[in-house]
Amino acid sequence: MIRRRALRDQHRLIEREQKSFQILEMIRHRGPLTRTELSQGIGFNIVTVSNYINQFMQQGLVSERGFDVSTGGRKPVLVELNAKAGYAMGIDLGPMDVVKTHTIAVITDLRGQIVHRVAKLRTMDRMDRVLQSAEEIIREVIETSPVDPKKIQGIGIGLPGIIDEYAGTVRDTSEEGIRTNYVAARDHWEELFNLPVLVGNDATLAGYGEFRLGLDRTVDNAIYLYSDVGASVILHGSIYWGSGGSAGEVGVSVPSSDDYLNWIKGPSLVSPNVWDLGLSAVGRKLVEEGHTTAIRELGHGDLDAITVETIFQAAQTGDSLAQDLIEDAAMRLGIRIAYFINFLNPDVVIVGGGIERAGSMLLEPICRAVKRYAYQEAANHVDILPAQLGENAAALGAACWLIREVFVQS
Repeated sequence: MIRRRALRDQHRLIEREQKSFQILEMIRHRGPLTRTELSQGIGFNIVTVSNYINQFMQQGLVSERGFDVSTGGRKPVLVELNAKAGYAMGIDLGPMDVVKTHTIAVITDLRGQIVHRVAKLRTMDRMDRVLQSAEEIIREVIETSPVDPKKIQGIGIGLPGIIDEYAGTVRDTSEEGIRTNYVAARDHWEELFNLPVLVGNDATLAGYGEFRLGLDRTVDNAIYLYSDVGASVILHGSIYWGSGGSAGEVGVSVPSSDDYLNWIKGPSLVSPNVWDLGLSAVGRKLVEEGHTTAIRELGHGDLDAITVETIFQAAQTGDSLAQDLIEDAAMRLGIRIAYFINFLNPDVVIVGGGIERAGSMLLEPICRAVKRYAYQEAANHVDILPAQLGENAAALGAACWLIREVFVQS
């Protein structure tokens, strides 16, 4: 069973842990491979690789699979990850302030492939009650899964709020800003299910899921934007949690709900935390003012029915007002992304959290803004990509975090 480690210590790996992770991750990502291919790909000598492989085989994590083509002499043996040697559970409790949100739980094998999934509608509620509801879905996932519960290595949970690991609290980003002790709930789950429980921010974990499973190439440094409410920073392949677990909060508090429409006209770097870039709020305002737009018809005259999906649909029908809204929101987000590119010089920026469903209508103006506002040296080497994992991103990221710990501690 893995041991739980502090978020601030996640990147601090001793040499053995680092080598274990690198070898197992390469096998997971590119296997089956020969020992020689592993040695050449990672840069460790063949004796070191063979010693680690023998250890992993004893643990059942790696198995031999036939022979590779010989280039002369004895045929080299291929090794691959035994993905069914263990399983990871990942849970995304869902955002606090989105109507009809879902809590999503997955069980994956050691490759990160989903073998079981449960999604339950979750009502908007206080953080303490949201944490209490996690016990129900954990129990349901274990009881309904085809996986032997004894093979589940642990549970990773993405919390929708700002984490303070020192205080053991998570705070939602509403105006009330209620702080809730998550340590009591985590320790209760560990005792109840006899499994280690890792707890982190949902946006951070969504980004890690996209980094591990959504990219078609290996990169070292990435930024993931969870709509406009949070970010995930991956540096040298590891999650950057910050000193207390709260890294990645990209917005600031809105002075008051009355000031919202004026506030979003300010600098993009300090725009408030809103799931849809402010699109639904501005769309409702324009419809209320009597503007001619397909947004009104798609919302059937009900202002509350106007969502970001409504605006996306209107834009796809050729509605100019909806297209202008998306263009403006994307340019603002692009300015923010340009700040991050200049500051961190990442290989990729991944845009997710739901807004990526707008496709090229969103990505093209983002790229134009980045080209205009980011320094050329950094912008020339970054790809801006839509997220690939959809609503499963945070749950899969939590599972991938658990798998990383299995690899590191093997």
